[in-house]
Amino acid sequence: MARKIVLEWPSEEITVTATLLDEEEPELCGLLWSNLEKPLKMFCRHPVSTGEEFSAAARPPRHPVKTGDVIGRRKRMFCDIEPGSINYSVHGGYGGFSCYYGPCTEPITVNGSVVAKVPDQELPQLRKAGQAVWDHYYMRHTPIIMTARRST
Repeated sequence: MARKIVLEWPSEEITVTATLLDEEEPELCGLLWSNLEKPLKMFCRHPVSTGEEFSAAARPPRHPVKTGDVIGRRKRMFCDIEPGSINYSVHGGYGGFSCYYGPCTEPITVNGSVVAKVPDQELPQLRKAGQAVWDHYYMRHTPIIMTARRST
């Protein structure tokens, strides 16, 4: 049975589930699963200029954490990543996500790799989350928190 993660934006009452791509990215998916032993609260930010993508990062740990050299098997550019993709990169301990809720325009390489996919039927919820992040970040200048956890 495929492993799944849940992404939640409590202030917006939005939840999406994504299936891990264990066959394509076994090492990075394994590290992510390990890092989600306990749910992670993450701060979301929107780059505004790259298209319909936003990122979320956990607060760095208080003490140094060995992150190793797991960087992903397949590198992609922003403009080549499909909507519904969840990218994970490791930096500063727990790493961070990039969530693609629509097309992106930037022909630059993304850190990390795509580790999960949101099913088509949940894309409207992911789009709603992306628009909420954009609104909080660009219009309101207020924080928006995402919680990432293992699916039960």
